Amino acid sequence: MKQFFITVAGVVVGSIIVSLLGWILLFSFIGAASAPAPQPNRMVLALDLRAGMSDQQPTNPFAALGGAPSLLDTLNRIEAARTDNRVRGIFIRANTGGMPAAQAEELRAALASFRTSGKFVVAHLQNDGIRMGMPGYMAIADSDEVWLQETSEVMPMGLSAEVTFFAGTLQRYRMQAQFETREDYKTAAANLTERDFTPAHRESVMSLMGGIYDNMLANIAADRGITVDQARAAIEATPFTAQEGVTRQLVDTLGRPEDAARRALELGEEAELVEFAHYRAPLQRGGRTIAVVQGEGAIISGPDEGGGVFADDSVFNSDRIAEALLEASENDDVAAIVFRVSSPGGSVVASDQILAALRTARERGKIVVVSMGDVAASGGYYVSAHANEIVASPSTITGSIGVVGGKLIIGPAIDYYLSTNTETISMGSPLINSFTSERPFTPEERAAFAGFIDRAYAQFIALVAEGREMTPEQVRAVAQGRVWTGQQALERGLVDHLGGFQVAVGRARALAGIGEDERVNLRYYPAQDNPFAAFGRLFGASAESVETLARINAVLSDPRARQALEALREDDANVRARADAMHIE
Repeated sequence: MKQFFITVAGVVVGSIIVSLLGWILLFSFIGAASAPAPQPNRMVLALDLRAGMSDQQPTNPFAALGGAPSLLDTLNRIEAARTDNRVRGIFIRANTGGMPAAQAEELRAALASFRTSGKFVVAHLQNDGIRMGMPGYMAIADSDEVWLQETSEVMPMGLSAEVTFFAGTLQRYRMQAQFETREDYKTAAANLTERDFTPAHRESVMSLMGGIYDNMLANIAADRGITVDQARAAIEATPFTAQEGVTRQLVDTLGRPEDAARRALELGEEAELVEFAHYRAPLQRGGRTIAVVQGEGAIISGPDEGGGVFADDSVFNSDRIAEALLEASENDDVAAIVFRVSSPGGSVVASDQILAALRTARERGKIVVVSMGDVAASGGYYVSAHANEIVASPSTITGSIGVVGGKLIIGPAIDYYLSTNTETISMGSPLINSFTSERPFTPEERAAFAGFIDRAYAQFIALVAEGREMTPEQVRAVAQGRVWTGQQALERGLVDHLGGFQVAVGRARALAGIGEDERVNLRYYPAQDNPFAAFGRLFGASAESVETLARINAVLSDPRARQALEALREDDANVRARADAMHIE
């Protein structure tokens, strides 16, 4: 009988082990799939820009399995390829669906730098939509050859902003939005409180779009070797045929993607086409370290819960980013910090936590240079204001120095349409229910909330004045919740230099006293998660237990271990046979 229970226990344990081995095999397959293959001595890199890309590299080690490379990863690979003698050129499938203008500017600058090393860029446009993204075209306009599929027309290009206003809808369905804004140009809640553009809102949008549009026209004109007037006439005449695109000098050659790829290989002189994501830059040793702290998405406080096992990081969590800044500042090997900010804003309290960490980093003697992504506005500007220098692309959306807050009142709608009745019992502060969605603010609640908004705005003005060495009056003149392009922000003293990530790294290098010819290593913060920890979160397991399973997998791969398991399996078969015999009797 004892032997019977031993056998049953063995079967249960064996089932568990088999289940776990399935996940171990998954790790093995992932590892095998990612094993680096030898790379040819002559390469043309194939870069596909048609899918949208995030700004920054995810800290989740599995996120890359489900998406395109980030902008920063792409820029770094282009820079590495620039000095890699194995790389002859880049073949690009251009984005025609739309991308942020600032992102397109950074790609344009990186490709221009790549070409200065004597290498080529061939780009292909395959537009089959109802419009053709102007930023995506600008990114590749300076290519040695721009191809367009003959059956693709040059579709309408330009900029468009659509805002849907819901104030009338809310009123119709017995709902209401109540918001406090500081000041008139802080229009984040206008789609809920207004029925149309206010004069300030319209002025702000027109100014922003005009600045971005004029900058793109200037870039396209310079890259295509035509005047700004010719570029404007060509863009504003779209749509037209592919052949007219050649006539108007927006396109060089007509042909399909395969034709353009063959042309790139011809220019590469018997080079092989290598997918951009598979390109591995030569290893470099030595050099000083520049930390890159990454922050992307809405700025929030609270626990850093993360997403699923394959989720990327699209939340600018104050705990995580503040810790990253402090960790980088404590590292004696770090010569300077580049803080990449890509955020439309968020929590005042969370922004203040991050700014405090940045100020601490500077107090510890670290140079901090902010590199703004496609948007670094409101809280995104708040966390940047005390850097040694701020670098923004000409079309970065920044500023929005203002505060907005409020609530959506839906209780009456629920009561009317669902016949509900909500009653509240409370104690403590008489303002404890200020933000209930059941009713509007009382006059006392509205006054208290307005006081908070006033104090937050005054604090925002003061910290910008201190960080940018301006008077509060000077800051108020360019604040008012107004959004600016990077170019407009430079003219108003809100940023120091125009350019993308590589320019920011150059400024950090210069301010830290690192020579132009000295090698630097970029170290990213927050550090990428331990893959075992990321995988373990999916099942609530610890990193150590998952790592132990991976180590078991390594042991099981040993031929000697396999022989031992075979012997154990034979013994187990004999035990099972004896147990079955006992059961039959």
